[in-house]
Amino acid sequence: MTKLTLDSPAFQRVSKNLSLENFQVEKSLALQALDVINSKKQLTPTMIREAVSGRKV
Repeated sequence: MTKLTLDSPAFQRVSKNLSLENFQVEKSLALQALDVINSKKQLTPTMIREAVSGRKV
């Protein structure tokens, strides 16, 4: 799998879908999510809670 970036078509599709639901993701949070995805770590509910609350993942 290729690495995802803010400019990749898959990320743009997710971003557009979120915007249709009136949900915006801050760039710093998006970059954290991309780092986790690209590192092939398992994304857990705890990691999501920490990211949303502003703590470093």
